[in-house]
Amino acid sequence: MKRIKQKKAKDESSLKTLSINDTALSKTEPQIKDGEISLCKLHSPLKKNILGDLENTLSPLPDLFLSMSETPESKMSVAPCSYSTEAGHLNPQSSGDMMNLVKIDHMSPICRSPHSKGLSLQRVKADQGGQTKMEMACSGSLKRLCSPPEQSHHAKRPRTKNRVLNLKITRRLIGHMKTSSFSTDQSDSQHGMLEVDSLGAHVIYNENRNTAMSMKPVSGYTLGEQRQHCEDRNEDEKDSGFTVVTEQNASHVKTYRKPHTSLDKDAHCLAAYVHETSAQTITPTPKSALEGAVDLCKNEVTKTAMAAFVGDEDGVTVLDQGLISGIHVEEKLDESWFAQQMDRNQGLISEDKSKKPCKVPDHVILSGGINNRYLVLNVEERPGHKTLIISCYKCLHPTEKCLLKDGWELTPVACGDVVHLEGQCDGGFWLVDREQGFLVLQPDMLISGTSISSSIRCMRRAVLGNMFKSFGGASKQALNGTMVHEVFQRAATAKDFSLETLSKLANQALQSSRYLGDMYSLGVSQEEMKQGLHEYLPLLEYWANEYIISPTPKTISLKIPSNSRALGKCQDSATVVTIAELVDIEENVWSPRFGLKGKIDVTARVQIHRLRNSSHRAPEEKTVPLELKTGRESNSIEHRSQVVLYTLMSMEQYSPEAGFLLYLKTGNLYPVVASHMDHRELLKLRNNLVHYIHNCMEKGAEHSRLSRLPDILTDRQTCQYCPQRRNCALYERAVDSRFGEGSEDVVCDFLQQETGHLTSPHLSYFSHWLLLCCLEAATMEAKNGRKRVWLQTVEESEKNGSCVGNVQLLDPVLVQSGVFLHRFRCSSVASQQGLTSCGLASGDRIVVSDQEGCHVGLATGYLCEVTRTLVSCTLDRDLSKFSGVLFRLDRDEGVVGLSTHLTNLSRLMENCQESDHLRELIVDLRPPEFISSLGSVLPLEAKDTVANILKGLNKPQKQAMKKVLLSKDYTLIVGMPGTGKTTTICTLVRILHACGFSVLLTSYTHSAVDNILLKLKRFRVTFLRLGHGQKVHPGILSYTEESAKKKGVHTLSELEQLYNKELVVGTTCMGINHPIFTRRQFDFCIVDEASQISQPICLGPLLYAKRFVLVGDHQQLPPIVQNQEARSLGMDESLFKRLERHSEAVVYLTVQYRMNRQIMSLSNSLMYEGRLECGSEKTASALLTLPFLLSVQSEITSYSQTHPQHDLAWLQAAVLPSNPVYFLDCSMVPAPELVEHGGISNHTEAVLVHKLLLLLIKAGCKPSDIGVIAPYRHQLKSISGLLQSSVFTGVEVNTVDRYQGRDKSLIILSFVRSSTEEVHLGELLKDWRRLNVAITRAKHKLVMVGSATTLQRYAPVEKLLSHLQQENMISFRKEVHQFLV
Repeated sequence: MKRIKQKKAKDESSLKTLSINDTALSKTEPQIKDGEISLCKLHSPLKKNILGDLENTLSPLPDLFLSMSETPESKMSVAPCSYSTEAGHLNPQSSGDMMNLVKIDHMSPICRSPHSKGLSLQRVKADQGGQTKMEMACSGSLKRLCSPPEQSHHAKRPRTKNRVLNLKITRRLIGHMKTSSFSTDQSDSQHGMLEVDSLGAHVIYNENRNTAMSMKPVSGYTLGEQRQHCEDRNEDEKDSGFTVVTEQNASHVKTYRKPHTSLDKDAHCLAAYVHETSAQTITPTPKSALEGAVDLCKNEVTKTAMAAFVGDEDGVTVLDQGLISGIHVEEKLDESWFAQQMDRNQGLISEDKSKKPCKVPDHVILSGGINNRYLVLNVEERPGHKTLIISCYKCLHPTEKCLLKDGWELTPVACGDVVHLEGQCDGGFWLVDREQGFLVLQPDMLISGTSISSSIRCMRRAVLGNMFKSFGGASKQALNGTMVHEVFQRAATAKDFSLETLSKLANQALQSSRYLGDMYSLGVSQEEMKQGLHEYLPLLEYWANEYIISPTPKTISLKIPSNSRALGKCQDSATVVTIAELVDIEENVWSPRFGLKGKIDVTARVQIHRLRNSSHRAPEEKTVPLELKTGRESNSIEHRSQVVLYTLMSMEQYSPEAGFLLYLKTGNLYPVVASHMDHRELLKLRNNLVHYIHNCMEKGAEHSRLSRLPDILTDRQTCQYCPQRRNCALYERAVDSRFGEGSEDVVCDFLQQETGHLTSPHLSYFSHWLLLCCLEAATMEAKNGRKRVWLQTVEESEKNGSCVGNVQLLDPVLVQSGVFLHRFRCSSVASQQGLTSCGLASGDRIVVSDQEGCHVGLATGYLCEVTRTLVSCTLDRDLSKFSGVLFRLDRDEGVVGLSTHLTNLSRLMENCQESDHLRELIVDLRPPEFISSLGSVLPLEAKDTVANILKGLNKPQKQAMKKVLLSKDYTLIVGMPGTGKTTTICTLVRILHACGFSVLLTSYTHSAVDNILLKLKRFRVTFLRLGHGQKVHPGILSYTEESAKKKGVHTLSELEQLYNKELVVGTTCMGINHPIFTRRQFDFCIVDEASQISQPICLGPLLYAKRFVLVGDHQQLPPIVQNQEARSLGMDESLFKRLERHSEAVVYLTVQYRMNRQIMSLSNSLMYEGRLECGSEKTASALLTLPFLLSVQSEITSYSQTHPQHDLAWLQAAVLPSNPVYFLDCSMVPAPELVEHGGISNHTEAVLVHKLLLLLIKAGCKPSDIGVIAPYRHQLKSISGLLQSSVFTGVEVNTVDRYQGRDKSLIILSFVRSSTEEVHLGELLKDWRRLNVAITRAKHKLVMVGSATTLQRYAPVEKLLSHLQQENMISFRKEVHQFLV
């Protein structure tokens, strides 16, 4: 004790001491000067868990000190580095060979602002003058890993001699967060020392020989052993241990086992005696009092921090601060360093936390209860804690408070964020700290457990993986693992793991179309895959025999935290678990409470035997997740974290106390028991991942700009096999145009390697479109209606027309082409109104959940049929086991996302010949080239065939054919309304096919592709249609890939023959991730609707063709863009519009066969300057046919005679076929617009449309020939509500966008807007292109209804009205209001 006090006095003489408790930090924070070490006292109990207590290593994300190379073998390495420092500051009493703390200036490679150079292992020597130099740093491995279970049956433990480590804690400030580091407290001892800092870590060990080491866990508690409360210091401590490994030489492996520890709240020195042992598990040892610690120090036995080393066999774990208790820590802050970190982490820190929301955005749903949603109104920050002012009410009153502390204050939450809170609310006050409560940021953004666990390795990769989803790192090993998964799961379903059955299932997998496609893409043979797959089969059989089939199945021992808390201590319960049954596979789990989602490989029913009083207690039954791994057995933190997340997200369904990790390659099964701390740290990790995803942009002076991501790791070996390498470099160049300025050489080399072939315009194009896509994605996410599934009741959703509830499943469930056909019926308690009024229709994508909310998102699929009492649908999972459950079926409005956009942008920037060629044409805008003569293109044997095909074309169409055949790069075909774009494309494909050219035919929609293919079918041109049969027109199902495979495709050679057989292949622009494109390059790619397709989407198919043809009309509908800023920055500019500047590549189709002369004149006046012409006199003079017109006229006349006050001449004129264009002006009626529930409607116009339709149908117009168009959905709903009579069956009521490419004999257009006030005009009627489409859908008659006075404020409509006035096509009377009433 005396020595400790002397030591304490010396420390205090040279260092200022700041004591910190676990509630809040002192407001006065002394600075830390370079080279100094700060001390703090942490009052935290001894606790064990899977992840360790990470909150003081969050930056503000959990800093797990991971440095791992992403090789298939997952080897770890650390880049060498060297430092020097003075020893005297650290240990004035030390002499000889010793170890010293080094100020570390870089963050861990996995830090969220990782300026890390990795973790290094260093040896220090002291010279005569007392100066200590860091001579070198050896390459080693450090990793924060999960502690393997005590009862793991096959854990490998290297054995070695005793070693000693001393530790001390340092504390630094990063941005808004505090982080702790550990170092040894010096004494007379010449023993080694370990420093771990959240900005990097150094393991420094002193020995007579020069030895470089890394650390490895030996044993400890099983994954979920609850941390023990240690307010009572005389209670027994839990044991801990670690292994020190010299990875450079196997002979240098050192093992530390079974530490006997002692600690006291007033002691600076925390000692633990570690001795060698060969025992499989560690026996708890009674904790010594302070005297014990002094004795250990006097005897110079060992000085080791009582810290939690958790890990696997791959590397070193760092210290768990949660296991340190009673240690003083000094705190000093370097303000300049703090400012640097603030600047580095600007992307993570909220932009303006003082900005308070004054109203709740329309897309935000707030609620209380178990799925509570709070809007953050204000954020108050103080050292060590953060206070949120929140409300779960739409009116933002009353408000509540939430205090975040003990690491939670580092959560990057800002005003306007939506949060979910777990815990207890006491009088409107929430407390979220170390021991209680969770905060979930943006909980309606469901993040997969795989994404979260992968962010442990590299947060930057996890964020990029969310953006560029198609870059998944496909490989032979990954495919083999997927196939082993399927074999295991199918055997589990069949409850048969015999070798014979496994072999049968393996052979079926090898011949399945799904895996044949993957093998085709990877270029591996079936024999190769068979060899790898069959190696696993005996292991699967052995495992099943051991754990399931045996009469005495193998038991798994683990400790499960007890729910009881006695005297502040949490007692762990020793248990034995046996697996009773594998009950489900690929179970889909959505957890809106915690913002998580995932698919559980296998769900197992287990029996839990509590060892205490086991003779008097029956075994408990639980359902738990079983995660399958086919790679190398590592028991790593990533793997264990996945299991922890599965237990968390399935809490409401099963309340699992544990999960299991099964390595199929060895058959070893690891129990994973998660503590509160594990859940806490993983949710923090999730919150920070969500923060980066949700805040991928920040406001700039003029417009938004991309936010920075966590910095690029400097350990290039870690990144060697990362599938996001190119995207990582591209994003860095997009955010920072200064090439590598201020970056380290290794980063500059990486950027040069990945992007050196790109010019500044290339990078600007990528950066520009990346920003636009992020803006659009943010708007799509905000409008995502999927959250209604768990935040709205069935009644609320049914009222909105997006749900049908109170339905039960009918047996049986049928399997059809890999999907499951389900039938649901109304339950007895359901409404008797019938299902047809539910608002759902055939073809809608749906998500199925149980009505109680315990099983959200059980399955997704498509509606097949809706009748009054039954709903049939195809789902991705079989829900038979949920018989008797009440379900709800919601329209799935999940965000499709812009992953395909970003993937195509990335591929455009690839360093390959195809991408180079496209960049020249699209980014550099090189003029297209053409050959001079058709003779070099047109084969002699095809000339007669081509000549016959050309006979049926008009002059502009023939010019288009010639231009395409002469092109070396691309051709643009402008198809004005009614000019026969589909016919032109069909003819072009026929000619190219006759010449022997391969053609990739694409469009944005399935219907557009199928319309062309149906025409080709009539001309006996064969083709291959890619895509799901459900989305394909029934008339061409026999040409689909699915249909061909049903006839028998079981080998790769047969598949290759199928893919190469046809010259013509049809698919949508979104279907280019098909295996066929990994090997096949087409001569031509034809893109229909090209003017409606966003540039990044249009790029995709062009990458797989030598030349391309874009067909469209930029004077019609543009690409749909929801974000106003993205639209203003040019996101609605199609590739067609971009390339149209090269007039030599453009051909105009001007001869139309749709509209009569009067209707065509509108479009000519509005958009085409008279270039549009009728193809024939028959087309020009065509009128609406009304066989019963005289009867209707007689009825109108009779009404006028009996009501002389009504002048109905306007009505007579409106229905006359001889008036092909008629505008009914409602300005004087009046017909005011109505704005409600965020939508605009006009009831008077709707009634007028109803009256007109009734008269026209009476006059003999077929309902199926009639279309009603309105720019606003509320008006469509209002009109549809008036057309419920069977008389109107067949009349189509829809938006302008839905009518693109289609026509009707009669169109009635309701403009809706009518107001005498200067209101916000909106955007829809300002769009010339949308108006052009609306007025060119009618073939024979167009009737427009609107308020001319209001519509004159819109430039496009004003021009239209001017033309109508000149042609005397406007009519109406004030008296019409009385008639309508």
